[in-house]
Amino acid sequence: MSTPTLMAVQPKKNLPPLTAGLLTGLLVALLPGLLPAQVAAKYLAALGAAVLIWQRPAAGLYLFLAGLAFLPTLSAGELLLAVAAIWALRRLLAGERVLAATGVELPLFAFIFFVLMGVAFSVTRRASLSVLPLYALDFLAFYLMAVLPRPKEAGWLLGGLLLAGALTGLLALAQYRSGVQTSLSWIDARQAEDIKTRVFSTFDNPNIFAEYLTFVLPPALVFFLRERRWGARLVWLLVLACAGAGLILTFSRGGWLAVGLALVVLGILWDRRLLLLVAVGLVLLPLAAPGQVLTRAASIGSLEDSSNTFRLSIWLAVLRMIAAYWSTGIGLGSAAFNQVYPQFMLAGTPAMHSHNLYLQLALELGVPGLVAFLWLLGAVAARALSALPRLAGRRQGLLAALLASLAGFLLHGAVDNVWYSPKLTLLFWAALGLVLAVGREAGGPARTARGE
Repeated sequence: MSTPTLMAVQPKKNLPPLTAGLLTGLLVALLPGLLPAQVAAKYLAALGAAVLIWQRPAAGLYLFLAGLAFLPTLSAGELLLAVAAIWALRRLLAGERVLAATGVELPLFAFIFFVLMGVAFSVTRRASLSVLPLYALDFLAFYLMAVLPRPKEAGWLLGGLLLAGALTGLLALAQYRSGVQTSLSWIDARQAEDIKTRVFSTFDNPNIFAEYLTFVLPPALVFFLRERRWGARLVWLLVLACAGAGLILTFSRGGWLAVGLALVVLGILWDRRLLLLVAVGLVLLPLAAPGQVLTRAASIGSLEDSSNTFRLSIWLAVLRMIAAYWSTGIGLGSAAFNQVYPQFMLAGTPAMHSHNLYLQLALELGVPGLVAFLWLLGAVAARALSALPRLAGRRQGLLAALLASLAGFLLHGAVDNVWYSPKLTLLFWAALGLVLAVGREAGGPARTARGE
């Protein structure tokens, strides 16, 4: 007997529709009178979201992806916890198992183990312990994305992310037009004196916004190329235009390289014609790009750029730190880094983190922790690449786009600590989990709690 699907699961006792409607109406009527308007609106929104998630748990993941750019990190985490709790409750009421296999348990648990060891051996144990809930949310995002949605729901979920990406791009264009004040730490006045504004939209700085757009542009391109309805195609073209303009105006060299690599990977994995498009774009770039963009692009790798020399000094110091703490790491979080870094700092170069994801992981978790993370990445990539030839149409393109976005994001990680923003870390782990969900359609190993 096949396991019933989650969409078919119904609680054994339901309130009659009239009773449910009366209770809901009573809450809507009373809350504004009992609580301040802002608080009442928050509770009503939470109630509406809970009802929606109960009816369709994947809708919670849609709200998470669509709202990540706009919600505080705490609210995004609360939404994930609500999805997990409601989903688990539905399973329990149906008498079914709550937990499901992702297919990458061994490397995942190995990485979790080293995260826990990062707390146990931390030079600032209490501060590192406070970072642990963020890692728990990351793993929850990965797990829910891997096992909860049906493979066919992946496109719908990504649609929420892409529409949010278009809105952030529009906001970025408004920032550029208004000449929003740009921190002097984001611009080398000697190398790029004509750049006055770097947009950041709803994020903390331009680099983080560029990292976010790395997850938007490749799937948006797939949606645009695979869509046959002209109205919908126009929507995806607008997403590409808004997100692409936002990326350019971040003036994030790492972001440009990340998206460039993502497009190359997408061309290799999905449609080789994209490689020709990238090549033509590179040839036309000197002719079509504004002078500000060309100046910024020309400074990539230049040791005369203060940002590049700043990173080199930090990397050399962090390598010395890793050599001293290679087996256990210094522990999670900025407090541990701030305590140890001054002892190894070169040329008086201050830093809050290592400006490199891989050095940061090796420093916080030890070299074994970095190896466990790379093992997990390899396991997910191997399963996705195995599934890719067995998919067709847009779903093959979406899986390739997710892999391309992750590749670009990880390239950016070579020049910046792309996990410094909790929102971007959540998005990374969500995308990594969604790779497994899409690959499941091709007979991948992950079995959802719905028995698929």
